[in-house]
Amino acid sequence: MKCILVGLRCVSVCLALALLFATQLTLAASDTQDSPLGCPPSRTLTAPPSGEPELVLAEGPRLVSERIAGPFDQPRSLGFLPDGSYLVAERPGRLLLVAATGEAARAIGGTPEVTTVGHGGLIDLAVDPGYAENGTIYFSYLVGREEASSIRVMKAKLDERSEALSGQQVLFESTPGSRSDQIGGRIVLTPDGYLFLTVGDRWLNEPAQDLTNHLGTVIRIRTDGSIPDDNPFRWRVGARPEIWSYGHRNPQGLAFDATRGELWSDEHGPKGGDELNLVLRGHNYGWPLITYGTDYTGLPIGNGESAKPGLEQPVHYWAPISVAPSGLALEPNPLQRIVWISTLAGETLLRLTFGAGCTVREEHFIEHRLGRLRDVRIDPNGVLYVLTDGAEGILYRLNRPAGEAGDKTHL
Repeated sequence: MKCILVGLRCVSVCLALALLFATQLTLAASDTQDSPLGCPPSRTLTAPPSGEPELVLAEGPRLVSERIAGPFDQPRSLGFLPDGSYLVAERPGRLLLVAATGEAARAIGGTPEVTTVGHGGLIDLAVDPGYAENGTIYFSYLVGREEASSIRVMKAKLDERSEALSGQQVLFESTPGSRSDQIGGRIVLTPDGYLFLTVGDRWLNEPAQDLTNHLGTVIRIRTDGSIPDDNPFRWRVGARPEIWSYGHRNPQGLAFDATRGELWSDEHGPKGGDELNLVLRGHNYGWPLITYGTDYTGLPIGNGESAKPGLEQPVHYWAPISVAPSGLALEPNPLQRIVWISTLAGETLLRLTFGAGCTVREEHFIEHRLGRLRDVRIDPNGVLYVLTDGAEGILYRLNRPAGEAGDKTHL
């Protein structure tokens, strides 16, 4: 973990500086609209403002990484089965069943063909809450051609003995995009039978404000593929009825808090402006009309505005340098919201803790120790896992050293 210092190693001033930093996080956007939590969005400065002392991150208590399985070929997602074994989705299209010991990763038959151009491939997987009874899993993937590709969601039954899928059913297919980058593709299930999916804007910007297509949206369907009658645009002429929220850029992480009934996502900004969002029914999250980032040229995007009436604010954002958030996991904590985010460019595991008055504490773990982090998950026993990115990705379990004081990682 890391705490904030100014040119010093962690000594007695660390606490005071950390408190100062937490105040900066909470109040940085005090002159803007409130986030859905009822307070201004908090901010992490990923580079010091001009004229201010350089911020130095000093080492604190560490998580101990335990290698469980791998290497995998560009792993994208992780799922947990009731017997303690794992499912790992690889971008080229393989779905692997990994024993609880981490041994004998076996390819599952019956997976669909996927398009691997750009950011495409097999993207995400989810295990049905009733898997022990129905053996059902869900996954998202890209199909089509580079100039016209779509996100699909499929459900199927997994027979662990035959190591094969059966009963494959396509539940959803997005409107096509003309580029194969920034595709989104994260899925999450709710205990009451709904499925949410993120769809990126494909670098096309303006379609994220157009309800006649799925680009730049979060969609909501039932796990049987039907469209709920209470979706916000279900009965609007011309609108896509699956849309739950819109104005998103490239949502890479998605998680549902069953205790509070809250849907959370993280998404890539352009140059800076990465966001953590509480995703609400029918709300417009503003891209590309507002952003805390800039164009990659350094020029403003649109009118350079970060807030406008009627457009939702993030709960938290990172600027002016992107951390490239990927996976997202929520601790099942009824007393406070705790969010874990894996990052690609940042090569860091982030933990954000929300307290009274929307105060945020941000902590950094395993920074630059494991490489790019593609996914973070919490298993049913409250144990934290990460998947690293790349051609030889690894599944790690994260543990706190025995007897070490500090923050827990087993919930």
